[in-house]
Amino acid sequence: MTVIHSLAYQAAHHYGWWNETGSSLFGWDTIIPVPWVYGAYFVIVIWVFHFTFGKFWRYLTVNILLDGGFMYIVYPIWGRLGLVSGNSTLPTITVVAMMVGFSLIIYLFQLWLDGAQSNLDDQN
Repeated sequence: MTVIHSLAYQAAHHYGWWNETGSSLFGWDTIIPVPWVYGAYFVIVIWVFHFTFGKFWRYLTVNILLDGGFMYIVYPIWGRLGLVSGNSTLPTITVVAMMVGFSLIIYLFQLWLDGAQSNLDDQN
């Protein structure tokens, strides 16, 4: 997920989809906000996988609720508090759809990885 988010932030910067000027922690992380991509997103993904992997519809529902809740409730509150100051050319629903799409990609990747691992275990 970290790789996907890093690429998404790079694309967003290049194409002008959004710009998060207030979430920089170090001053040099203006394109990819390090605390988000290499911290919070990573930890949240691990916990969501831990509790929902193998139950696809639960996984999808949790991701939709978390992504939607973050973009429609948490992010605007943080903006009013001055913690973030993002400008987006994309509608919020598009960003949520991207986030849910990323979650589907990593779910499929994990299914593939588990299948490859079981094949290796069968060969040994």
